[in-house]
Amino acid sequence: MATNDTKGWSELLDVALFEADRVNLQRRVEHATDAIHTRMKELLQDESAGSIAERVALRNALTTLADLQKIAYARKPSGSVSRGSGQAITG
Repeated sequence: MATNDTKGWSELLDVALFEADRVNLQRRVEHATDAIHTRMKELLQDESAGSIAERVALRNALTTLADLQKIAYARKPSGSVSRGSGQAITG
C-alpha cells in the first residue's frame, strides 16, 4: 500500500486501531507509524503540500497509536471476551 498519500497512512491507522490480535498489533502499529512519519517528512520537504488539518491529524494519529500500545500491553492476555455475555472465557 502506498504511504505517500493521505489515504495510505490513514488506512494503515484504521487497520491498527481495529486489530484484535495482540500478536499482529505491534506489526500493524509499526506500519502505521512508519507511514505517518513518511508523510510528515513529505510535508516538511514541501510546505505547500497538505493542510494544517492533515498535519494535526498526523500528530493525533501518532498519539493515538502510542496510547493504543500502552493499553494493549497493560492488560493481561488471559482469555477473551465472548460476544453474547461479555464475560471472559478462560482456558
